Amino acid sequence: MSIRKAVYDLLNDSEADVYPFVAPQELKVPYVVYNVRLDPVRIQGGIGPYNVEVSLSIFANALSDSITLADAMFAGTEAATGSYDTETLMIANWVSEDGFYLDDLKKYVITQEYQLYFE
Repeated sequence: MSIRKAVYDLLNDSEADVYPFVAPQELKVPYVVYNVRLDPVRIQGGIGPYNVEVSLSIFANALSDSITLADAMFAGTEAATGSYDTETLMIANWVSEDGFYLDDLKKYVITQEYQLYFE
């Protein structure tokens, strides 16, 4: 299983529709778009585990809906686990959260960033 697949499986257990990179047009809201960044860690024997950063963008028509879903995503990912080959993938650190309004789409957006680690 790839790291991306493990992250997708982890996020797909949430209460909303979750899409990698970009969401299809004409979606019902709320929904989540996520991106994964992988940075290999160099060790003496080659490439070791990866530093994994996950960015979530939570879209909703109402501010209260975006806040509710952001809270649910935090609660669902904070202690969640997944798997990658023989390693256990865990959320290690909630890094940041930010919010804004996209006037063109008439949507409230909350972005969350997490760092993952392998146990």
